[in-house]
Amino acid sequence: MEGGFYTPREVARILKVSERTVRRWVRTGELKGLRFGRQLRIPVGALAGLGQPATTDDDWLARCREVRMAMPPSDDSVELLRQMRRERAEK
Repeated sequence: MEGGFYTPREVARILKVSERTVRRWVRTGELKGLRFGRQLRIPVGALAGLGQPATTDDDWLARCREVRMAMPPSDDSVELLRQMRRERAEK
């Protein structure tokens, strides 16, 4: 594989966060990580996408945030969010 891998400790040092934070990001899917037995490794290319806002249509939470930001503060978004939940359940 081109580029290689980082350990969680190396990533933590690069990003100036704790190793525990890096492991949490991998667990929640915010950062791509691979397991080799009990060892966790982060591909070098995975750091490039870290911190990028989600823009895919499949990202339901990002879509909700976009809708809320687009609506005037006085409008009630409850019905719109219910409709989005229904659409998501149908997929």
